[in-house]
Amino acid sequence: MVTRSIGNLHGTVKPLLIVIAAMLLFAAIDTTVITQTSNDLPTLSYQAFGQVADVYRSGGQAPVLVDKLNQALALVQEAQFKRSQGDEANAVKLEDQARSTMAQIMSEAPAAQQKAALDSTTRTIVVVASIPVVVAASTLIFYVTLRTWRWYERMKLFEMRIVVGEKKTED
Repeated sequence: MVTRSIGNLHGTVKPLLIVIAAMLLFAAIDTTVITQTSNDLPTLSYQAFGQVADVYRSGGQAPVLVDKLNQALALVQEAQFKRSQGDEANAVKLEDQARSTMAQIMSEAPAAQQKAALDSTTRTIVVVASIPVVVAASTLIFYVTLRTWRWYERMKLFEMRIVVGEKKTED
């Protein structure tokens, strides 16, 4: 009888050990997932910052994207604070908000980059096109000024009188 109860004990211990091992494995995986999602926020924020920086490198302005990035970074910082206080649920919620904000930034950044590139091209075309206008205007001004000066000199020449025979009086 004793051997039979030990055999029965073996039969119930194996499934119990498998369940405990599975629970530990799931707990380890769950912790890894939380750690990975927390660790992907810095990477995501660097990517979002890089795209916003590309807009500014292209010569554009993106104050709305900068504001959104600042809000997302504030959410990440607040989530870290909540997590340090042990409030895991609110920390995850704040991190999700930060992720969605960064995803929105990354989806809006290519359009802002294209607009910046278009604006830069337009500025270059305006500058290049204005060079001949400036040269033509300065040439016209020079020509009109020269003609006016010559007319003035001619008028002064015609006003000259030739004085013959007048004696200079000495003091």
